[in-house]
Amino acid sequence: MYKILLTLFLIIFVNKNLHSQNVNLDEYEIYLGNTLIAKHNFIKNGQNLNENQAKTIEFKPITNGPKKAYYLNGTLYSSGKMENLKENGIWEYWHPNGQKARKGEFINGKPNGTHEYWYENGNIRSIGNWKNGVYDGRWEMYNEDGKEKTIQNYKDGKQIL
Repeated sequence: MYKILLTLFLIIFVNKNLHSQNVNLDEYEIYLGNTLIAKHNFIKNGQNLNENQAKTIEFKPITNGPKKAYYLNGTLYSSGKMENLKENGIWEYWHPNGQKARKGEFINGKPNGTHEYWYENGNIRSIGNWKNGVYDGRWEMYNEDGKEKTIQNYKDGKQIL
């Protein structure tokens, strides 16, 4: 019961303070102590924090430089560099079990060039090209056991038949 009340309090407090100041949540990072936490993981699992962890939560403006974000379980979630407050350069992402999930380049926060994706079991999921944040070029997609492959081609985000 205490965790539920604490979580409710945190949600109300954060939302009230951020919205009353017209703050864009996309401009903030979530820290648990000195550890940068993956936003989607915090939103999904933040209610499972213990009392001591909840006391160390901080919302800080996004800063430039190298970044490593973690799942709440301590596993590395992402690694890359922020420039102009957006993802730039090569970024890597991992599943909660530690298996690599994705690798590719970002320019001004948008995926660009070839990206590779993996299933949690380590098998390749897809390889494809992005251009300015939309699918562009050849995409190879595999089923989870890696035995079947589908090829699709895109131009400016639209599939070409």
